[in-house]
Amino acid sequence: MGGYMRIYLMTDYEGVAGVYTWERRDDDSAENFDQRMRGRRLLAGEVQAAVDGFHAGGATQVIVNDGHGAGYTIDLDLLDDKPLIIHGTQRPFWLPYLDATCQATGLVGAHAKAGTPNANLCHTMSGAIRRYVLNGIEMGEIGLQAAIAGHYGVPFVFLSGDAHACREVEELIPGVVTVPVKVGTSLTSAITRAPQEARDMIRRGAEQAMKMIGNIEPLNLGSPVLFREELNAPGFDEEKPPPYSRVLDAHTREVEADNIIDLCNKLYGYDPAWQPPPLPANWPGQ
Repeated sequence: MGGYMRIYLMTDYEGVAGVYTWERRDDDSAENFDQRMRGRRLLAGEVQAAVDGFHAGGATQVIVNDGHGAGYTIDLDLLDDKPLIIHGTQRPFWLPYLDATCQATGLVGAHAKAGTPNANLCHTMSGAIRRYVLNGIEMGEIGLQAAIAGHYGVPFVFLSGDAHACREVEELIPGVVTVPVKVGTSLTSAITRAPQEARDMIRRGAEQAMKMIGNIEPLNLGSPVLFREELNAPGFDEEKPPPYSRVLDAHTREVEADNIIDLCNKLYGYDPAWQPPPLPANWPGQ
């Protein structure tokens, strides 16, 4: 596989081998600090493994989105000089730089969507949300990423994390390469592979996923997109609906959009005119 190959790697936290409980950024105890720092190191190891696998498979550039929580969860000191890292808050778009310049996308540290039985730390965006449905397809954060990529013709080819998340993406995207590094046994428990074995599995899986580029169809929801959001607790007022929304009941709203990008702009208030700045010519892979 020759030529320019840019891979966009989204990361999360809850599906990392060795992570079993929520990250509590408001807990300043020594025990919690130790747990969070260990989680950052575990995530960094899996990210580096995926980056190494993508490069072994022919990638010339990997953009890594530090996508969990505050957007600064990967221990950057444990990464080498190959990846470019997106991090921080108040982002102009959820997945900046994921566009038609990418040849494929994937996800490390994946958790299953809200309500998945036995899935470790399953949720969709936040604990308040019961369900997302887009054009009749129930999906979580995995599907949302795949749909954004699919809008640009970019296939979702790789995922590592909880086995429940692996099954979720396999049903959504035929042919996707999945690496189950743990199996959720309840919301806050799992059986997990040892960190080094998880990294070896991820490295091999990411390299294998590069061979699937061209064989996996992008997930394109088309136009228009009808989005339905269901909340666990009552939160919508028919007389004062959120912007662009049609409130069906106190738990449920619908939003219609031209496409998935327009939907994200409406849901999260992004500026539709924003474009990512060009990367310097001397950066890795440029």
